[in-house]
Amino acid sequence: MSVEQRCESDLFSARSFRAFRAFRAFRAFCARAALRALAATALTTLALAAPALAQDAGLRASDDDIYGAPRPARPGAGAPPPPDATPVTTAPLPDAYYPDPAAAPPGEAAANYGKPRPLKLKPKSNRKTQAHPLPDLVPYPTSAEARRVQRLGLRGENIDPALLVPAPTTATPALITAKPKPKLDPDPFAPLGVDAGPLRAHAYAETDFGYNSNPFQASPGSPQLHGSSFMREEVGLSAVSNWENHSFTGEMRLGYDDFFNLPAANAPDGAGDFLARIDVTRDTKINIDGKYSLTTQYETSPNLYNNGASTLLATRPLIAVYGGGLGATQDFNRLEMTLRGSVERDYWADAQFADGSTQDLSRDSFNDYGATLKASYALTPEIQPFVTGGLDQRVHDSTVATDGYERDSTGDSISGGSTFLFSHLLTGAASVGYEDRHYQDPRLADLRGPVYDISLIWTPTPLTKVTLRGQGTMDEAILYNASGVVNRGLSLEVEHALRRDLTLTATAGVLNSTYPGNPLVSTLYTAGLKAEYHLSRHVVLTAAYALQKTDANQAGSDFTANIMTVGLKLQE
Repeated sequence: MSVEQRCESDLFSARSFRAFRAFRAFRAFCARAALRALAATALTTLALAAPALAQDAGLRASDDDIYGAPRPARPGAGAPPPPDATPVTTAPLPDAYYPDPAAAPPGEAAANYGKPRPLKLKPKSNRKTQAHPLPDLVPYPTSAEARRVQRLGLRGENIDPALLVPAPTTATPALITAKPKPKLDPDPFAPLGVDAGPLRAHAYAETDFGYNSNPFQASPGSPQLHGSSFMREEVGLSAVSNWENHSFTGEMRLGYDDFFNLPAANAPDGAGDFLARIDVTRDTKINIDGKYSLTTQYETSPNLYNNGASTLLATRPLIAVYGGGLGATQDFNRLEMTLRGSVERDYWADAQFADGSTQDLSRDSFNDYGATLKASYALTPEIQPFVTGGLDQRVHDSTVATDGYERDSTGDSISGGSTFLFSHLLTGAASVGYEDRHYQDPRLADLRGPVYDISLIWTPTPLTKVTLRGQGTMDEAILYNASGVVNRGLSLEVEHALRRDLTLTATAGVLNSTYPGNPLVSTLYTAGLKAEYHLSRHVVLTAAYALQKTDANQAGSDFTANIMTVGLKLQE
């Protein structure tokens, strides 16, 4: 663009801007003129319409009234009318012409509308109220006022209210406590339980239908190796106290398997225990405990021999174990000493075989009397090591057992371990010890060896829990030339919540059993998978699969069983 073109463009722009400003000024002038004309028209209209408005309201006025001239006196207002005057009828005027009713002429008084109502002014409401008013000022904790109030309060003297008012230089607003957040239920589908007197009780009833491929746990080739569908009923009850002093905890369960095609395989089972603590003093306690268990023996049980004949069972013989204990606990600062005495009864029912013969297992029932002493020391609230020593004596109902041996015995044991808690992720207890049992019959060798008990719970996430259990025990056995049975077991359980209402549990375990004095060695393998779906706190759908397999070095002692169930559980 040339210089001449640019100058012409700038000149055109300047002219356009001046024209625009002139147009805006003209438009403002026209608007003000229109407003003045409109106001003048309104005033003129109001002045012309005033007489008409007054006539409609009964207030006709003359031109003098409009322009402010004095109104002439009405006849009769100041002096009586002349005698020859003709009476003039005057229409009564409204009350507006007689502000004072007493000044109105006779017959023209104001209408009576009742007493005037006094005007009551309503107090103005303070709508700007604070939803959370600020608390009163309090002194600083380290100020002289705060120390003086605390000192007088500790003495129990009456505090002057003036002392509670802090000085402006030592005042601080009191802390406003935050509204607590609602707590989330960690287990929203857990049963709530019911109050049974001083206890909180939980009960359940479960019904399962399923199939068992080997109800008798028969060995391969046995005529009793048949599968059958079955129904299982199980009920349970647990209770716990919530007292300031003393305590009680207990649980129990009972179940029954009903096989539709093999009634001879029907059998009950159950277990339970309780512990009651009586707080005599702060450091002295009395403990009362009890337990029971109910199991049955199978065709492949090593305790069944039937004098070398067939061991096909007509019914499954019962084994019931029940007993209790009484003890006392004394605390010496961090040291805790517990002395306990116990009595246990092991009852073995007679075995009825399919050929009509009977093995008198009830002669092998016995009573076990024992005493234990335990000392524990609390190194920290999370770690408490302990040492336990015990003595016991077993007395059988018959001096000579069914296998021809005198099985009365005495035993002693010692073990040590600790309970621990690491950051709530790993909890449990572990102990290792040694046990020795001496039999009255010299033909039976002493049963001795290490024993252990391990229980660990690992919670890697809030949804996953891993439980590891290991146990080594020495138990009674009725087997030719065997002093007893040494069991070494290990199990693993993994529980994971896919959802808050859906839980999967996988289990696996192994149990090795040896019989000192007898060459029999058997190993039991177990595995399982269980699913629980909670419809509510009180209704649970269940499904489970279990595998049981035993390998033994003697024929007729191994078996394999597959068990599948689905069921419904009601709990409270």
